[in-house]
Amino acid sequence: MCVAYPARVTALGADGTATALVDGRPQRVSLMVVAGEGIGPGDWLLVQSGIALARMDEQEAAARCRLIDQARGEPS
Repeated sequence: MCVAYPARVTALGADGTATALVDGRPQRVSLMVVAGEGIGPGDWLLVQSGIALARMDEQEAAARCRLIDQARGEPS
């Protein structure tokens, strides 16, 4: 099963990518799908398989993180 994770952008690359923290680990993420949305450091993205699918606000990211933690059986 593939799960899309919230990720916070830490840096932008010159090649249409960003470095984002996914589950606390840096990951290179393609911004191809969200190009033109003015993505920058500090923004939250919904990421699956290294591709940013959508931009989200901090509240939505926090809610999704809680759901993922619950599914893993971790305390929120």
